[in-house]
Amino acid sequence: MTTWQERLALTDGFLARRTVGARPISPEVAAAWDTIVARSGRVRVSALAESFGWSRQRLWSRFTDQIGVTPKRAAVLVRFDHAARAFRAGDSVGDTALACGYADQSHLHRDVLALAGCTPGELADRATSAG
Repeated sequence: MTTWQERLALTDGFLARRTVGARPISPEVAAAWDTIVARSGRVRVSALAESFGWSRQRLWSRFTDQIGVTPKRAAVLVRFDHAARAFRAGDSVGDTALACGYADQSHLHRDVLALAGCTPGELADRATSAG
């Protein structure tokens, strides 16, 4: 296998096989995911749980069981994706930190380092050179 098209076809096949017979996602968990994505990861898990009349623990348990990560981790990943897209669009690190709801640039730096293994500046350089 040498092309990305072949790799993506294998990935699609793998994911399709994994969903056969899978339990459906509950409406609350699906709504929680939709809210996390719609708000670009800028959500408070306790408020999200309350919006369904659930405890924080119940949301964490159901969400993790059905999605595979905690709602907080999902929010971190969605916010990181939002930041990476901002870098690709040419936004500065400072503007990206502010737009994506990071407390400051050092918070963005920690997340990017943990998730991408590089600094925000390096990720921005990679994103703009790839685009």
